[in-house]
Amino acid sequence: MRITIATKQKIAGFQRKLAWFSIEGNDLYFEIAGILEGSHTSYHRDGKLFRTSPATQKRASQFAKHLPLSQFQGWCKLGLGMVLKSSLSRNPVLKNRDRKGQVHEVDIDQFPSETLNIVAELLEPNKFDLLSGETMCPPTDALIIQVTTSRPWVLITVLGHDHNLLICPYDAQFKGVTFRHFNSRYSASPPGGKISYEAYE
Repeated sequence: MRITIATKQKIAGFQRKLAWFSIEGNDLYFEIAGILEGSHTSYHRDGKLFRTSPATQKRASQFAKHLPLSQFQGWCKLGLGMVLKSSLSRNPVLKNRDRKGQVHEVDIDQFPSETLNIVAELLEPNKFDLLSGETMCPPTDALIIQVTTSRPWVLITVLGHDHNLLICPYDAQFKGVTFRHFNSRYSASPPGGKISYEAYE
């Protein structure tokens, strides 16, 4: 099963991918906001997570371990990505083969900010009660896409307002970023947590 989140708009002649997920057996491969072909994260049947990108010299590097995907229970944040609208022409093109799976289009014009954040999560089917309460609610004006045909379910939140961004540039030259913490679910800088990010111009 393949799931793709793409811009509704054509940018430089093509719709652009914002995120993609590929479920192959008991393994999950995905990329969030990535602008580099070949970069991805994988979550395997034994629970190990690997990252492949220029930051890992394009070799799979393990960075975490969770419950085996085939036994997944509860909720888990997969990752958070930031992309600038002005850079979307460098995002991978939505291809015909992507349309063989599910494609969810995002109207990026509904977001007034120049910056978009994409948050990806896994949720045990029918466990929305795990996301209730103040510590798990989304910030205002969040767009949430729920993919309930996969097991576990895939949730994608798109943020694009100045007041709800988790990661945003602090100047026009993109010399750095600001991290924000809203609650346990939506945070780029959890209290006491370790922060690790990749950044590409």
